[in-house]
Amino acid sequence: MTAISWTPERFHSLAEFWPTRLVLESVALNVYGELAERPLAAPELADRLGLEMRAATLFFDALAALELLHKKGERYVNCAAAKRYLVPGSADYVGHELIAAQDAWDVWGRLPAALRSGERQREDRVFEDDPEAARHLLLAIHRRAEPRAREMLDRGWLDLKARRRMLDLGGGVGTYSIVFCRAFPSLHCTLVDRPTAAALARAEISAADLEDRIEVVEGEFEAVELPPSFDVVWVSNVIHSRDATANLDLFRRVYGLLDPGGGGEVIVHDFVMEEDRTRPAPGAVFSLHMLLNNGVGRSYTFGEIKGWLDAAGFKEVERIGDHRDIHSLVTGKR
Repeated sequence: MTAISWTPERFHSLAEFWPTRLVLESVALNVYGELAERPLAAPELADRLGLEMRAATLFFDALAALELLHKKGERYVNCAAAKRYLVPGSADYVGHELIAAQDAWDVWGRLPAALRSGERQREDRVFEDDPEAARHLLLAIHRRAEPRAREMLDRGWLDLKARRRMLDLGGGVGTYSIVFCRAFPSLHCTLVDRPTAAALARAEISAADLEDRIEVVEGEFEAVELPPSFDVVWVSNVIHSRDATANLDLFRRVYGLLDPGGGGEVIVHDFVMEEDRTRPAPGAVFSLHMLLNNGVGRSYTFGEIKGWLDAAGFKEVERIGDHRDIHSLVTGKR
């Protein structure tokens, strides 16, 4: 990561957040989806979106000013970038990430209360209470994770050629299982996650034509029955949502699920902080996101992760990557 350079211009840019909120809201309302088939005048577009006419006209004109819409007479039409990136179903759609960000906006507005109380500020629990918000979040993570998975392979961080059975713990929509199975023909995966994630994973795995090599197990990791026959367990973006006790319990169970014949390995993929907890910077900021949304969990240091793995029985615990990498790996052998 490059050093952060704070200048007056950068501080000014932080205050100019109105266009950001405007774009996020427009995607969440599906303005661009409504305009995908044909141009619409303000009254019809406002009616489709359930908006008040005067306010909606101001809204659409502002989007035209930002060059996401073109205004032709009294009608609005998507510009080229909106057609490519903001219409649901398009190949390059980025809306899931923007909708997830819009969903988080109001929660971050309660940061002062979290700092004073030390308690979570989100009233619902996304994966249990709001399947639609969970869907957008999971698909946003999927879009970011796919190139990251390929990059790790390109950098030589992972070599799974000798592995046959991988447990993908909290595997989301199957991003890593799919990328790894494509890269390593002998690998078979078992993905475990909650119902919303499991349903999306089945769809992605089917689209990748990997149903014969990736099994989806629906449920909480602590509750599902799994055989002790894996030779590698992939734990990606799981530990940051749990406290220290829960993470130690998790790694003890992971140890028991590795083939007792030996040679098994756990690979933890997450923010891995330096011991002063200030680098990588995104991990430090993300810890506040966990406070706001979960009330527990944060980005942990290598020393903390190593301590849990050591206590669970793992040997040869190593870190791959450093503070210059937003995410790192921590590996341990059974």
